[in-house]
Amino acid sequence: MSRMRLAIVGAGFMGQFHAQAIAGLETATLSAIIDLSAELGRKTADQYGARHFPDIDAALAADASDAYVVALPDALHRDVTCALLEAGKPVLVEKPMAHTLEAAQAMAAAEKKGGRLLVAHILRFDPRYVQAAEAVRAGKIGDPIHASSGRFTVRDIGTRMNGSSSVCFYLGVHDVDALQWISGADVTRVYSRAVSKLMPSLGIRSEDAIFTTCDMSNGMVGQLYFGWSLPSDIPTGIWARTEVVGTKGVVDLDVRDHGLRVLSSGAWSLPDGLHWPTVNGRIMGDLYEELRHFVQAVREDKPFVISLPEALRAVAVNDAIRRSVASGQPEAVADWRG
Repeated sequence: MSRMRLAIVGAGFMGQFHAQAIAGLETATLSAIIDLSAELGRKTADQYGARHFPDIDAALAADASDAYVVALPDALHRDVTCALLEAGKPVLVEKPMAHTLEAAQAMAAAEKKGGRLLVAHILRFDPRYVQAAEAVRAGKIGDPIHASSGRFTVRDIGTRMNGSSSVCFYLGVHDVDALQWISGADVTRVYSRAVSKLMPSLGIRSEDAIFTTCDMSNGMVGQLYFGWSLPSDIPTGIWARTEVVGTKGVVDLDVRDHGLRVLSSGAWSLPDGLHWPTVNGRIMGDLYEELRHFVQAVREDKPFVISLPEALRAVAVNDAIRRSVASGQPEAVADWRG
């Protein structure tokens, strides 16, 4: 069977990781890089033996690829993804699905016109989170009573984003999805508070962190928390936990490290061992599995592991969180079905 041709739209931070992972896939090849920056686009394309195009119109006109990976900032997802879907192309779009619920709903509508859309919630390919969700589904902890999910990362991420995305969309969307997916309940209403001291002091219009109390569809109470406020020299770039407490037991995910600690030059580091580690010269782990699943599901016309309603649901919750931060009041989660 011939390899599927994949193109990457956006050769930035995540685009580079996707390029490395695709280079190691047995079922696909990197055929094109689409980036407005001729310098960055051509450099990346040359590195992987691909073609560079300045925009998706040029790539589509040249029939450059069978499917596309959109790795642009979330505010740019809608127009590019809609155009690719309407052209009949399968698309893997980086999380979050979009920066607003309206934009995400437009993408879901475009999917009905042609291509297929997978939203890249990478924790859906993390064996720890998958096993946690399966344990709850199997009734191992009984009826969930309350749950929490959150993560903090280093302030360097906030400064790199420079106000281009909210912390709840860029970082927190992982936990918005995890809370609902693992517990099996939808967030229906949120009450959120933001703290903004560090980023504004650096000249960046962004929250440092957001904390949210959630009402959930099965009567549970939930909690979400996320921020890019950790010191730059902290050993790990991700400080994350997820807990679901039930009538018969508990699911507890502590993913602040991946089991490897390195002491060098007087400082500890906790390298990534699961999301996109380099193993024998290749990107492996969750990102590799995500891309492999995308190719296989498209080829075999099988369902994706995360449905569009689930991805839309996460965006709707984030919309409500931002509204609650702005209003200072509890806010209902809008109907993401449109």
